[in-house]
Amino acid sequence: MKIIVSPSKTQKPDYTKHFEDADLLFPKQHQKLVSLLKKQRKTDIATVMNLNKDLLDQTYKNIKDYKTNIPFQAFYSFDGLVFKNLDKANYKEAELAYIKKHVVVLDAFYGILEPGTLIKPYRLDMKMNFGLNLYKHWDIDSYFNSDLVINLASEEFSKILHIPLVTISFLQYKNGKYINQATFSKMARGKMLDYLIKNKIDDLELIKQFKLDNYRFNLELSTKSLFVFTR
Repeated sequence: MKIIVSPSKTQKPDYTKHFEDADLLFPKQHQKLVSLLKKQRKTDIATVMNLNKDLLDQTYKNIKDYKTNIPFQAFYSFDGLVFKNLDKANYKEAELAYIKKHVVVLDAFYGILEPGTLIKPYRLDMKMNFGLNLYKHWDIDSYFNSDLVINLASEEFSKILHIPLVTISFLQYKNGKYINQATFSKMARGKMLDYLIKNKIDDLELIKQFKLDNYRFNLELSTKSLFVFTR
């Protein structure tokens, strides 16, 4: 079983060796993107990434200095809402072993990141087009072989894959209907991942038992390939 998650645009480099350092899985495809970004003018970066001021300056500098930037391990360095809802500081050896075996990050810049993969500061999502369609650029289905894949990634990233997935969705009841609210969904995906890690879950039926923050498995809205949790 593999669990896929999205990266976050924000990173806080973590140099603690929680995992063994791992090399990139798709170095040639990654290097093509590095070369492409290095050719961009600062104004191009600003327009495509919708950045300005300090964030633009730092992003542009990270691109230009990419070769000399210090690498750090992927999993512990992402700092978005999904990752903020993980109890990362308290994971013990068994939890780390589960993460290493089961969790991977789908990524616009690197393709697939295993927990210990060494990365450098960057900012890129699947919708940013510098003359290259990233959905066509990344052909990564073969990584998963015949694994059962649990999808805790956003639609933006899970669309990279063309294999069967069991997608987990979180909906809020509002104004008489269930809706997807992005902020709450990201937080819930993080808590679900934390639940899977702490309970070492590798069984679909056990996933349905998740009951945090008033979420409950909704049998009526769910299918074999879509597990819907509502509140």
